[in-house]
Formats: sequence, C-alpha cells, structure tokens
Amino acid sequence: MFSKIKNFNKYFDLKLQKTDILAFLAIIFSIIYIKIFNLTEIVENGFLENISLIPLSFGVFICWKSKDCKIFFKVVSLIFFLMLMRELSYGRVIFCAIPDQPNEFYPWPHYKYGYLAHIFVGIYIFGIFIYGFLNKIWLDIIKIIKKVKLPIWTFLYSFICIFLQIFFERAGNTLIEETSELVLYCLMISICLIYINKLKQ
Repeated sequence: MFSKIKNFNKYFDLKLQKTDILAFLAIIFSIIYIKIFNLTEIVENGFLENISLIPLSFGVFICWKSKDCKIFFKVVSLIFFLMLMRELSYGRVIFCAIPDQPNEFYPWPHYKYGYLAHIFVGIYIFGIFIYGFLNKIWLDIIKIIKKVKLPIWTFLYSFICIFLQIFFERAGNTLIEETSELVLYCLMISICLIYINKLKQ
C-alpha cells in the first residue's frame, strides 16, 4: 500500500499551486463586475468576455518564449493563438458588426467568400499538427511526463470549469458560462507556468 502511495506521489502533485491564484482572482473580479453593473447576461464581444483575451495573449507569449521542450510549447502557443482568434470569431467581431447593433455580427455566410474563414482555420489546425509531427513533439511530451509531476488540483479545477462552461452554455446562462471560461483560461496559464518553471529546475 505504501509503495503504491509512493509511486502515486512520484507522478502526481497533490499540493495547491501558487499560480492557481490567477483563477481565483478571475472569479472574484467577475463577481464584483457582475454585481457592480447588475448584469443578467454577458453580451457577445462585451467587456467581461474580452477580458479572456488577456490570459490567452499571455499564454501565447510565455509558451512561445519557453526555452525548454520548445516544440511542445510552440504548439501550445499556436493553440492559444487559435483560441484567441476564436474569441474574436476569427475577426468577425471586429469587421462584421451590424450597423447600430454593437453586439450583433453578420455570420460568415453573409459574405460572398465568408466560407473561406473556416477553410483557413482548418488549414491552420492541420499545419499545427504537421509541425508537431515533423518535429517529434512526442519526445518533448515524454520528457515533460518524466520530469514534472502532474498538478492534480489544477487539472481538476480545469475539468470542472469545462463542465460548467458546456452545461451553462446549453442552459443559456451566459454569466456562469463566460466566467467559467475566463477561469479556465487562467487555469491553463497556471498549468503552463507550472511546467515551464519546473522544467527550468
């Protein structure tokens, strides 16, 4: 029994991580913002939703600059950039606003070549896959698994946020949906910081 516990502790970190404070700050900020402005829903391209761009942008930067397991973190950086663009609907919320309706946007099919947006996204995702495969990303993944314990609580919080985001999106509760999404992005940054810092040691 003790040997099993020892082996578990060898691969999993049960301690609360300092970087998880980012997620708790995001929760506090969201609650205060919602209470101050007495919000009942979070509109498309609203302030609270756009705050999500901050952790995603930070994720792009720190992962791209990582000096350890460069291929893995460059792929993660490219994925963060994709998520960043998704939050902007790949530019639709900037260039496709409906006149006099600041929180409404024309769908891509409204434009003659709007369908190309989805094709470009598909090409980008395929390019990430090819880049990782050609550069043997699995070698970095093996190194990370061997060298860094998996932060159990951070991943658990992340899965809870994913569940809340999906559930409340279907339920039509944008307050919890968008807050859960923001917290999830902060937890993803926390995970990246944990691994980047541990790999330096």
